[in-house]
Amino acid sequence: MPRTKKNESESDSKKKTASKKAAKTKTISAKKVKSTKSEKKSASKKTGKVKPVIVDVINDEDLEESTFFSDDALGADELDFQKAQDFFLDLEEGEVPRVDQTADIEVSESKEDFKTAEETDKQKQFFSDLVTEIKQRKESGQDEQREAAEKTYKNKKSIRLYRSLAWKFLILVGLLAAFVFYFSFSKLTILITPKVEAMNDTLYLKIANTEEEVRPGDARDQVSGSVNELSLEVEKEYAATGEEFVGEEIIGKVRIINNYSRNQALVASTRLLSPDNKLFRIKEAVNVPAGGEVTVDIYADTVSREMAIAPTRFIIPGLWVGLQDSIYAISDEAFSYQQKMEKYVKASDIQLAKSEAYDLLLEKAKSLKTLRGQDEVLYEINTPIDIEINAAAGDKVDSFLAKAQAKVLVVSFAKDEVEQLVASKLKVLVPDDRELVEFNPDSLSYTLESYDIEEGLATIKANFSSFMILNSDADVIDKEKLVNLTAEQIRTYLKDYPEISDYDLKFYPSFIKKAPRLVDRIEIKIKK
Repeated sequence: MPRTKKNESESDSKKKTASKKAAKTKTISAKKVKSTKSEKKSASKKTGKVKPVIVDVINDEDLEESTFFSDDALGADELDFQKAQDFFLDLEEGEVPRVDQTADIEVSESKEDFKTAEETDKQKQFFSDLVTEIKQRKESGQDEQREAAEKTYKNKKSIRLYRSLAWKFLILVGLLAAFVFYFSFSKLTILITPKVEAMNDTLYLKIANTEEEVRPGDARDQVSGSVNELSLEVEKEYAATGEEFVGEEIIGKVRIINNYSRNQALVASTRLLSPDNKLFRIKEAVNVPAGGEVTVDIYADTVSREMAIAPTRFIIPGLWVGLQDSIYAISDEAFSYQQKMEKYVKASDIQLAKSEAYDLLLEKAKSLKTLRGQDEVLYEINTPIDIEINAAAGDKVDSFLAKAQAKVLVVSFAKDEVEQLVASKLKVLVPDDRELVEFNPDSLSYTLESYDIEEGLATIKANFSSFMILNSDADVIDKEKLVNLTAEQIRTYLKDYPEISDYDLKFYPSFIKKAPRLVDRIEIKIKK
């Protein structure tokens, strides 16, 4: 018995608990109904229609004593909730639930006090609100999934975007680095070999025996020196070059040897006989001493090429036979055959003598070193020259004599003073972008322009030449015109400069064959 009572009391306790939970649930449902009614009321106010509001009041005591709070009632509530959920799913699929399907779910136990139509409207409204809430929750869940998917997609898209931006940034940095490298490190150096340019000019000098004041308007530079006039005479013997054929002759020499105890005299044309019986004669008379010998020229009575014999021994047939072995002649060289020519003076010989007279007088003037008290001397011979020749053209002589007389002007002056004047003028003539390479004083040449012997004055024109090249700091090339040009374009541009002999382009880095875009990165050097 006591166990039974205990079980009943425990059962009552569970029922009360379940009744409380059911009452709480119904209270919530009632609140929702009230909320729905209030919404309808507000809606009716908006539309101008007034609908009755039904309020369901539940006593707490009835809730405590209600049998709905038992374990069985709780199970029924869960079943009703399952049915309601199925009902809502049918609504989603478009099926309209019947009123009798919701009859088991009641808002309060006093529903018979209301009309069936109104009660049905309440239930429809309640379930409609509940379906709307479920749909909202479902849509909210789908929205959350969609938001999560979109968030994931956005995250992936963001990662791809960041990766793309990173690559673009790296490429941009690389391009910027290459750009900075090109502008900061690219360089062009042009090594120019300047062309040697000749420069010629003239300097007018005034030479006087005494110091004179420079006259106004006189552009001549006065140099110390002297002006003198000399009378000179020269003579020279000239050979006649004209030849006339007059016959043939044999030319040769022999030695006459005397091995006898007495001298032997021989007259001119004494005969000499060769071993092959060819007869020759001596040209001059000779006296051959005892034990000695004499050399003499020979000739032949009969001239022919066969008479030009080789060296041999000759007898003298005019002597006593007993003396022919002691006195005889020997030829050491072969006799020669030639045509006999006669000399005469030609007209060209006379002309040569006249033309050489000037040079002979000038040579004699230069030999008078006592008159050369200065470094440089100029000579001027007054023409015409007086020439005397002791032969005429056609005269048959071997030579003739020519004499020449003339007055020679001698102008001497200090060469070092002239060189100083030339150097000063070169400084003025050389442009600022050029420099003097070489000046050779020996390149100076002088010409006597005029002179006055009475006043002791002479005017001299000094011609000089020198060479110049570009300065190492000459700004002959406009670097701005070289900016961003290719190597070929630079070569074409430099061809227009005549003062450039050669050039060498050095690009840095070497693989860049284009001039920098900055003028400061272009350097021009001129070789010495």
